[in-house]
Amino acid sequence: MTKLLSLVIKMQGDRGYVSVLILPAIAGLLILLVLIVSQQQRLQQRWHLQSAADNMAISAATIIAREFNLIAIINRALIANHVAQGQLLGLASWLSNLNSATERLALVSSIIPYVNVITRHLATAVNHIERPINRIINSALMMQRALLASLQTAQWMIRASFAMMIPKSLAEIAQVQKIEQHSWTLLHAPGILKFPWLWWRYLPLQHASRDDGLLLEMTQNSRDPFSKSRSYKWFDGGLIKAQKAGGSELVASKNGQWAWQSMDTVALHLRLLFKREEIPWGDGTTYQNRLLNNVNENQFGESRRLNPRATQLALINQQRLGTTDTPYYFSRERLDPSDWPSVIIKFDHVISKAGIRFSRPQTIMPRAKISIERANMFNALWEPELQSLSAQEKLILSRFAQDSL
Repeated sequence: MTKLLSLVIKMQGDRGYVSVLILPAIAGLLILLVLIVSQQQRLQQRWHLQSAADNMAISAATIIAREFNLIAIINRALIANHVAQGQLLGLASWLSNLNSATERLALVSSIIPYVNVITRHLATAVNHIERPINRIINSALMMQRALLASLQTAQWMIRASFAMMIPKSLAEIAQVQKIEQHSWTLLHAPGILKFPWLWWRYLPLQHASRDDGLLLEMTQNSRDPFSKSRSYKWFDGGLIKAQKAGGSELVASKNGQWAWQSMDTVALHLRLLFKREEIPWGDGTTYQNRLLNNVNENQFGESRRLNPRATQLALINQQRLGTTDTPYYFSRERLDPSDWPSVIIKFDHVISKAGIRFSRPQTIMPRAKISIERANMFNALWEPELQSLSAQEKLILSRFAQDSL
């Protein structure tokens, strides 16, 4: 009995000794658990900040892409506006050519009974139609000038408002994400300058008189078939044919001032035995800003080559229809991929970068391999994307963080 009691006392002592040894282990486990929970909370907070920074960066890039696309659309609208002016001048010169042709037809047929009555009424009707149509064309040209001024003002407003919109939008996103208590900085990439100081200079104001003829060439190439060339044969009877020629041209003076000019001619060509004779039959010339002094063979639907005498007569009687303004617009001479704009969102320990890229889906709009379309400010094909930091940016940001400490 004594031995059993001593054995129970010994076991109880050992059990207490083991409990004392387990207490530090339990305390260590508790401390480790607390550390894991706190570390997990810090990781969750950092992940939340990283997600918020990515959302803010891609939102800033989205606004930049929208600004690029809007400016590209307006740049194309500027081109369309000037093409419309060329169309209106072409309509006026074509109508003037028709008027002179019917007048000469009435004059030639005045000795033919019955026919002279028809041709005279036709000439009178065309003459009466020309005057109100010219008034309408003048009014339409004035509206086009007002529209041009509105488009240019809209570009200024877009440039000013979107740059101020980005910081405000990011502050609202931070408030929605419930991270407004964390300080953040919006930077240009690459660099440490705060947005939008470099953004004002990224898209400089271009004037069509000082852009090496870029916008002038694009406008010329954007002409519709009616404006580009109105040359065709009215009829060909073997020994005699009636040749129609005409077109609208956009020219620039030595100081870069734009001017639309339009000419239409028609002539009878007689095929004689040893020579060919041209009889001018109709002509009409309209212009803005700049009078036509001479015409080369490639202008106005090759009118000088097809109807040389009628072209000379067209230069004598010219009609001015208002004026045109040389446009200004926002663009860059070069838009290399390394120069595409991007921004960096920087929190205390979180950094996110996003930018824009020029994308034309080849499956939807295929392009020949020999004509690859480069990034430009005339096609609304810019879209945002998250980007990785370059080694240079990491180095700059690390130094920036050290300096801020």
